Amino acid sequence: MKNDFFQNLGIVSQILVKSVIFGILPFLIFMMVTSRVPIFGIQSFVVLTGSMEPLLPTGNIVFTQNFDLYQIGDIVAFKSGGVNITHRIIDTEINDNQLLYRTQGDANNNPDGQSITGDKILGRVFYHIPYIGKFAIFLRTLPGFITLIIIPALIFIILEIINIKNELTKEIDKKLIRKIQTI
Repeated sequence: MKNDFFQNLGIVSQILVKSVIFGILPFLIFMMVTSRVPIFGIQSFVVLTGSMEPLLPTGNIVFTQNFDLYQIGDIVAFKSGGVNITHRIIDTEINDNQLLYRTQGDANNNPDGQSITGDKILGRVFYHIPYIGKFAIFLRTLPGFITLIIIPALIFIILEIINIKNELTKEIDKKLIRKIQTI
């Protein structure tokens, strides 16, 4: 009886560990990839508009790293009106002893309305992954959360219930065989 308790406890702990790994680990990886918080000085953003096409189509994920200075031609992510924008630096100017960057989307006909200061720049784009951003945006929705967390967790739980049932059936069969053998 004591042995059965520890065996069942082991099964339950396996379920908990697998649930954490299966459910939370993908969520943490997803959060790292689409995080607004720098990790080792690197941030990632989803390209939401076509202003940088064809180089950076809508749905790409761009990875940026922060620097003290940026150059003409650098593609940077910056905050403007509470929105993250990814555009190219096309010019620099000094105004009131402050370095300003003029930006423009590659697909746009005109430069952005205002120049930006370096403190508004979140980082220079050094890498991008096509199309993954569309998936990342989807995962931020309720159906996406259900797809990433709920469905895999349910599948895992069902498989574990089947596994537990099979193990219990084996144990019951072993006990019945032992009882029959003692008769």
